[in-house]
Amino acid sequence: MASITTPDSDLYTIFVVEDHPTTLAGIHSILQRFGSKIVVETLKTLQEAREAIQQLPPNLLVLDLQLPENSREPASTETGIQFLKDLMQTYPHLNIAIHSSYPDALIRILPDIDNHRGGFTVTNKDSSTEKAFERFNAALQGYTHTRDIRSLKAGLELKPEWLSTLDLACTEGYQDRAIAKHLHVSESMVRNYWSKIYDVLGIYPEDEKEEGRNLRIVTCLKAREEGLVD
Repeated sequence: MASITTPDSDLYTIFVVEDHPTTLAGIHSILQRFGSKIVVETLKTLQEAREAIQQLPPNLLVLDLQLPENSREPASTETGIQFLKDLMQTYPHLNIAIHSSYPDALIRILPDIDNHRGGFTVTNKDSSTEKAFERFNAALQGYTHTRDIRSLKAGLELKPEWLSTLDLACTEGYQDRAIAKHLHVSESMVRNYWSKIYDVLGIYPEDEKEEGRNLRIVTCLKAREEGLVD
């Protein structure tokens, strides 16, 4: 494992946990699109990843799911899923980008993903370079994008606090500060709720901003279409 470097304030630290050389080369090629703004550390086992994160949690973790615990053991999706579940509990604000050939395995821990406060995105290794870069960047910015695994489950599933946020915003016209006060949570938690709501409704903030649309209006319209608010 390469030594961990503490980046300058203007740099992002990205850990890549991947043991396949060809895939690793592809990920590094994608990350080059961030330019000189990043410091990348490569880790090949879950043990290396665990130790590195304990020493210095990164701004973004790019993680395969089929990984070995150490250099003496075979790669396993089960091991990777358990590592991810434990990681989200220990580091609830860590930004995570899953880059795996087995993203369907995440459906088993979807409740844990919904509770995670950091960015969380998913891409299949077969995805285009453009799509992978967009998902990595979204996770780095704290956004959630799990449509690829949510499509495996029928219907919309929103937690009660997400529904309350929608109701207060779309029915009562509350802004985030008022929503936070009403729900007795921080404004950052309300922003986390919105990230989860966007993901479930299939609304992606960057796309809406590029089109010049008001994100709150788009979200409320979509919520009404789905019967989530009056």
